[in-house]
This record gives sequence, C-alpha cells and structure tokens, in this order.
Amino acid sequence: MRGVIGWDIGGANVKAAHVVLLGDHRTVRTVSRPFEIWKAKAALPEVLLGIAADLPPAATTAVTMTAELSDAFQTKREGVGFVLDAVHRLAAPDTWVFTTEGAFVDEATARAQPLAVAASNWMATAALVARHVGDALVIDVGSTTTDVTLIRAGRVDALGRTDPERLVAGELVYTGAVRTNVAAIVRRVPLWGRWCPVASECFAQSGDVHVLLGSLSPTDYAAPTPDGRPSSEPFAAERLARVACADRDMLGPDDVLAMARAVADTQVGQIAAAVARTAGRARRPVEALVTGLGSFLGHRAAARAGLSSRDLATALAIPVGLAAPAVAVAWLLAAGR
Repeated sequence: MRGVIGWDIGGANVKAAHVVLLGDHRTVRTVSRPFEIWKAKAALPEVLLGIAADLPPAATTAVTMTAELSDAFQTKREGVGFVLDAVHRLAAPDTWVFTTEGAFVDEATARAQPLAVAASNWMATAALVARHVGDALVIDVGSTTTDVTLIRAGRVDALGRTDPERLVAGELVYTGAVRTNVAAIVRRVPLWGRWCPVASECFAQSGDVHVLLGSLSPTDYAAPTPDGRPSSEPFAAERLARVACADRDMLGPDDVLAMARAVADTQVGQIAAAVARTAGRARRPVEALVTGLGSFLGHRAAARAGLSSRDLATALAIPVGLAAPAVAVAWLLAAGR
C-alpha cells in the first residue's frame, strides 16, 4: 500500500506526513521545513517537490493550509488558489482538500469555496482526536499561533470556523513559541526592582525567551531572528536586552533572565485564559491533549487553568511529532473520508 501524503502548508513552515494504514500495520513519517512564503512565494512549488522527494511515494494527497493569510496575497481567495496551484505541480492523481467543517472536497470545489478550506489545519487535528477520544481539549502551540479546541461526545465542538471567528471565540490565540514579537506579549518587564515599559520594536521574539530559559534548543528556533544573528543563547540575551532599550554592557545575565521569565509567564497566562474559557463550555472536566513545538507552554497553560494534560501523541498512540495537522489530514483520508 502506497499510503497518503498529508500537507499542512503554512505561511512560515511547510509540513508533510506520509501515513500508511493497513490493518495493524501503521506507519507515519513526517518532514517539516521553514519557509516564509511572503519572502519568496514563487518558490513554493519547488519547496513542496523537495519535501515530497524525502517521503515515500503516494497516489493520494490530502491538503490543509494557513498560508493564504500571508500578506503576499491580497485576499484569502488568491492565497488558496496559489497554494492549490503549487500542490497541483506535484501531479498527484488523487488530491483532496480539508475544510473547516471537517470534510474533504475535491480541488475544484476548494477553488470555488476558498473560505471553506482556508486555515483548516486546526480542524484536522481536532477531527483526528474526536475519532479516538470522547471528551478532551486540544491545545496545539506552534511557532506562531495556538489553537484551543473542545472535543465533546466524540465531536468537534468549536464556536468559530474562520480565523476572525476563532479569535473572537478565544479558540485561536495569536502567540507561539518562536515567532511572536516580545512587544506583542508584554507591555513591561521587570528591571532593577521596578517595571520598565518595552520598546514597541521587534527587537526580540518568543524564541529568544524560550532558548534562554532552556525550553527550546537553538535548533528549535527555526526562523530568522530579528537581527539576523544566530539563535544561540548569547545572541538571544542581547536581543532581549534591547526590548528594554539596553545592551549586554548595561544588563547582567540575571536581569535578562528575569525579563525572560516574566515574558514566558505572561504568554502562559494568555494561553491559559483561552484554555479556561474554552474548557468552561464542557459539561464536565476535560483532559488537555497538547501538541506542537510549544507544547511546554500548552502543558503549563493547562495546569494554570486547572486541567490535567498529556501529550497528544501519547494519548492517541500516533506519532504526530511536530506535524499534527499534516499527520491528521493524511490519517483521516487514509482511514476513509
């Protein structure tokens, strides 16, 4: 059996998964590559072809995306069409696109109804969980955003479908483990026993914070840094110092670590608020199933909201790695759409 390749094509990362389901034989292989589509959108077809070359062949392709939100496109309709054009270059004989209602549609339908397939990756993960778990709260913390989705009685119980609807509902939190501007997380940081307002510049990102605190390795920080220098701890500390309009000659290591802890704590609080709000709609306590590069934030947020938590991969016994939506969309199609 040649399996199914699932794609999660984002604005900053492209992830793919090859899934084979044949009786008790189940294999999952994933590939993830950073790719900032707004910088070189014409290169997307070559990126997809390169990733596909690293996976076993498959006659069937499943697609979900978030890249359509990029300001490389004037509208989401344009973005969806562009992504589907790139996927079409793969020459897969059987291609299906996932919708925010949890269904697969053919390529022509996806082009005719672009808002139905835009930003559907959260639904793919949630729908996979709903096939295995009756009640749960799915928390997926990626490099850029956090998805919080309630599963109730084996169904996805989401208030929103589009990005704006999910932002309003608290089911989409625009904060992530790597790419979030520190100035978008906090308005002030502790400094010399007082509070210092932060500069509203992109001097440092969440990745700098979490590398300094040891929650991420420099290699996990797979995005361009604000100053273009390496993602290692010394440079991360210099970037974070500039958030307070300072530098390494003005601040000591303890000063910068105190700032990092405050930023991380605030970020956890922001996610925890969304977790508590969404979990509050359940009729009984639910367990949080956490995935994504920023899963350490998800577990801390769940605990702050009073929920127990487990890694999603452990709960489902499916090795989703850091590509849960790509694995999910492939798994769902392989299991029968």
